[in-house]
Amino acid sequence: MSTSKPINDALDAAHLDHIIHSMIENVSDSKSQIFEISEESRKEHDALVKELHLVKKELKGIIERSDALEVESRKSRNHLAEISSAFNQFGEADIRSAYETANAIQNQLTIVREMERQMKHRRNEIERRLIQLSTTIEKADALIGRVTVVLNYLTSDLKQVGEVVASAREQRAFGLQMIEALEEERKRLAREIHDGPAQTLAQVLLGLDVVDRVGKKEGMAASQAELQKYRVMVQGALGEVRRIIYDLRPMSLDDLGLVPTLQKYMRRVSGDFPSIEIHFETLGKEKRLQSKIEAALFRLIQESVQNACAHAKPTQINIRIEYRSDKVLILVTDDGIGFDQSESKEGSYGLIGMRERAELLNGELIIQSKAGKGTKVLIYIPLQRADKLD
Repeated sequence: MSTSKPINDALDAAHLDHIIHSMIENVSDSKSQIFEISEESRKEHDALVKELHLVKKELKGIIERSDALEVESRKSRNHLAEISSAFNQFGEADIRSAYETANAIQNQLTIVREMERQMKHRRNEIERRLIQLSTTIEKADALIGRVTVVLNYLTSDLKQVGEVVASAREQRAFGLQMIEALEEERKRLAREIHDGPAQTLAQVLLGLDVVDRVGKKEGMAASQAELQKYRVMVQGALGEVRRIIYDLRPMSLDDLGLVPTLQKYMRRVSGDFPSIEIHFETLGKEKRLQSKIEAALFRLIQESVQNACAHAKPTQINIRIEYRSDKVLILVTDDGIGFDQSESKEGSYGLIGMRERAELLNGELIIQSKAGKGTKVLIYIPLQRADKLD
């Protein structure tokens, strides 16, 4: 009897762990399904907005045609009435011609009015559908937030202590990896500066003595020609310095903002990876945000794109930023090889770092991927009034 209770306790604990694990899987699946509904609704919303624009344009032309036919119909009826009242002055052929003209115009008017009625009906249907989709998208976004709270509660407070310990070990390993990465980055920058701009400037410094000697020996024209070579070298060194500065932190981020900086970055990536088709779009009115937020958003997108280019073997990458009144939504998708999210990858500190960066902004990063099915990276960043620049 003394050994039965611990065994039962172990069984009960394992059973509870199984229940909790099942709950987490169900909630995670529900969150993914809500995310899919939200994305499909956005796609349909975008398509309907374009269709509504075309329908309104076509409807305007039909209404103008209907108004013109209305005027012609009124004139033809008046003409027919004049001929009928002065029957003795006109022949039967004139009356028949006037009647046929009035009838033809009336038939055209009837057809155009029916087209107008159908187009208005289609316009009203699209507008109603857009309202429904907007409501669906808002509800889905709100529901994702609520489900995230539940999921965080389950994963943070109810999972086994062993998982918490594993998470702590992972965080420590991530911290050590970050320190190592910073040191490696410093070494890389030192090598780049030493092998690039520093070497060039040293050559230029020696070359200036050559220019001086050439000028004294062969004259000003020869020294100018020699000087031009070193001017080109200095321009190249300046380009290298600017590239290194850009890698550290793009200057345009503070001057121009997030979107222009990303557009410039995408052009650079397209040059480095010409086989990958990159599409970048923004929705909503662009807002200038605090420098630290724009820098974090840039790094999150940069890391997502670099991961796709380096590991996913995609043919196409799509980046979308959506500005809303209270949040920024970022979606990065690729059609690459994807990966199995259930498998723990050794050294996957890049994804951990991205999550850490998103959480520092009180946001969330969601990654969806399957082997052979590409990858989606969705980032939610809430905005406070203090986050926005006037």
